[in-house]
Amino acid sequence: MAEQNKVEKEGLNLMVCVDGSDSATKAYNKAIALKKDHDALYICTIVQISDPGYIDHLRKENVDIADSYLRALEDAGKGVCKFYLEDCKVKNITNCHQVVITSNHAKEELTRFSEEKQIDMIFVAPRGLSKIQQLFIGSFSQYILNHSKCDVVLVRT
Repeated sequence: MAEQNKVEKEGLNLMVCVDGSDSATKAYNKAIALKKDHDALYICTIVQISDPGYIDHLRKENVDIADSYLRALEDAGKGVCKFYLEDCKVKNITNCHQVVITSNHAKEELTRFSEEKQIDMIFVAPRGLSKIQQLFIGSFSQYILNHSKCDVVLVRT
């Protein structure tokens, strides 16, 4: 009976996490290779605020400076997404959306966002560069693998 009440979506909601690195670009390429025309693709970048106390301090001193600083961080994230969005346009890939998450709890925000948007699949890449680092999945990727309620594709480099 519950299955009859389930609303069918037209396509999948896909998300790829990008940061401009070669490994993130490989994850993006995997996502667009699997994306169908009726699927949505959320191109997501994370701007981690490493010292939220600094933002609070700026707000107490000058709200305009704090807001300007946060806007600059978000603009940097939009710049990362812009590269991938332009690639989508060149390749005639439609239904692509930019997502910039600015937070000191970015991993948690990303999983929350994926639940809100009913993401079906997240593409991530480990960031390890050295032979030792390649043996381990990065903490961001590991968190997404362990806490997302949807499928997660870990794209190896």
